[in-house]
Amino acid sequence: MKAALAGLPLEIREGTSTTGFVAILRGGRGGTAGGNGRTVLLRGDMDALPMQEETGLPFASKIDGAMHACGHDSHTAMLVGAAKALCARRDDLPGTVVFMFQPGEEGHHGARHMIADGLLDAPLPEAGFALHISPNMPMGHVVSRAGTLMASTDTLRATITGRGGHAAMPHDCLDPLPIACEIVTALQTYVARQVAVTDPAVLSITKLNAGSAHNVIPSTVEMLGTMR
Repeated sequence: MKAALAGLPLEIREGTSTTGFVAILRGGRGGTAGGNGRTVLLRGDMDALPMQEETGLPFASKIDGAMHACGHDSHTAMLVGAAKALCARRDDLPGTVVFMFQPGEEGHHGARHMIADGLLDAPLPEAGFALHISPNMPMGHVVSRAGTLMASTDTLRATITGRGGHAAMPHDCLDPLPIACEIVTALQTYVARQVAVTDPAVLSITKLNAGSAHNVIPSTVEMLGTMR
């Protein structure tokens, strides 16, 4: 991203906690750089997911085992594009624009670490704007609404501990796998029956990890999921 921004009238600031950085554009309107206008933040996330990309697209990931499956490469590209477009109009800007390239968007607190590093202290943005692409919307449309639009995410981790043993003697074991399956089913029922239908809630169990052989009942099952 820094290479894509090279040569633009931007002040680059980096922190020590993450790979994130901000690029500051001070408008030229008003007599001094930044003028007397407001400070606005534009934010784009740049996370990848641990997945192998097999799309064959010309902009596909070049790193084995990692891809931008959630569209964050688009967000980063759009933020770079916005920076280039606004830099070209710098003389007409009365204020300051902070372009925030943020890692760790889901579950790793990237924004919090960047704030703790002081990257947004001076100038302090008065308003912030971000967007997220959606495959459910027609191309060329921008969708918004008053109030909350997208949900925050929390990670669910749990370990079910039983007593392992030989698969031919389950009566001598305390098999954690059926227990884990019951928990997964119960969690789906909880959302459907305990959360009001007017309150949006999503709970997804995405990973169960257990066992090492076909004839051994494991001692533990690790469960991973997400709540929104």
